[in-house]
This record gives sequence, structure tokens and C-alpha cells, in this order.
Amino acid sequence: LAGNIARAKIFRTFLSDNYAELSDAFYEGIYGIGFIDLDKDGGIEMLLFDAGASAAMGLQFFDIIDDKVECISANMESVGAAFGGEHKSDVVVNANSFQDFRLMQDKETGELFFLVYSGNGAADFSYSELIRFTNTEGVLALTSLLYLYKEYYLESGSETGKRFKVNGRNASAAEYSSELNKLNSRMSDTGYLAKGVFLSEGNYGSSLDGLMEMTDKALCLIGIQLRS
Repeated sequence: LAGNIARAKIFRTFLSDNYAELSDAFYEGIYGIGFIDLDKDGGIEMLLFDAGASAAMGLQFFDIIDDKVECISANMESVGAAFGGEHKSDVVVNANSFQDFRLMQDKETGELFFLVYSGNGAADFSYSELIRFTNTEGVLALTSLLYLYKEYYLESGSETGKRFKVNGRNASAAEYSSELNKLNSRMSDTGYLAKGVFLSEGNYGSSLDGLMEMTDKALCLIGIQLRS
């Protein structure tokens, strides 16, 4: 816990010190905030939801590298450009809740790992993606396991085509289905409920004080209280 208290202080200071730049990058505001140890290395990472578009909200992930906060993945290019570095992933996440992050267990090895069910869509398309979080040389990393993209006629809504990827590579429908079945048979959901705070859940307001209040609430949800 002591290590995560120190990490929480770094994240909180980062949000406070960079509030103006964050406000510019999140041009419609920060809609949600949470803290989860996504790569299971014992240290929490920070998740920031943007307001989103279409059917889902976008996510930005931050890790601490050499005592400095760095954006590891950003749905919003403006956030990635402002706060990303050499560790920024090309894999991005769209989701609607913290519960989309699932702590899974490998039935064969007992390994615990986080997945997120990412997806979005509009009248003419939809996609779903299964993304796994890992740790690469001490830094949070994101890996796309399965990706399915569908296209639709705007007039009728009927499906016009599909594209599949497995482990980031183009794949056939049969390959996609086979890998999905393998994953489902090998892993089990632990039932862990990830927690965080959304702007709509309280009278936080779109200001620095409101963001700090959301941050403190999100930290309290994981047992960290920085302010009395």
C-alpha cells in the first residue's frame, strides 16, 4: 500500500500541475477517473475517460516511469501528443464503464491478468476488440488479442462486410472464431469489479477543484486517502 500511496501522490500532483494543459487536450473535459493495477506489477496506473463520441467513451492510460507520469495509450490524439512518450502504444480503448475491465485467470497456469472489452460504432460501422494488459520492462503495455470490424448500409442497416484480426494480424473468420474459443476455454473471470468516478455521479464541476475531488474519491475507492 505504501508504494501506491506514493504513486497516488505523483498522479495527483500531475493532474494539479498540468490542469491547464489537460483541459486543452481533453477539450470536452475529463469525464471519469480511476486507478487500477492493470499490469499486475503491484503499482496502480491512472485511467482517464474522455467524453467520447458515437457509442462509447475513450480512455487514456497513464503510468509512472522514472517518477514521471507518461501517457501510455490515448484515444484522443491531443492527449497522446501532449503527454505521450516513447512508450505510447498504438492500441487504444473505447469503453463505457470501469466494469469493462475484467480481471481474468488462466485456468492452466493460475496467472492473473486484466482484459478490457473495447468497442464503438455508428450507423455505418461497429467494432469490438479484446485487449490484454501486460508489463514490458516495467511499463504498462496493451496488446490486441481479437478485433472484429463490421460495416453496414446506411439506408437499411444491413451488414455489408466484416474484417478480422488475431493478435494484431489480419485473419479469416475461421481463425478468429478458433482463437476466441481457445481464449474462452482457457480463461475465467474472477468477478473483480474495477472502480472509478464519473463526472455525472456528483456535483464535481468542470474545474480544478472538481477534478481533485473526483481524484480523491477514486483513490478512496481503492483504499487510499491522501487528504483528511
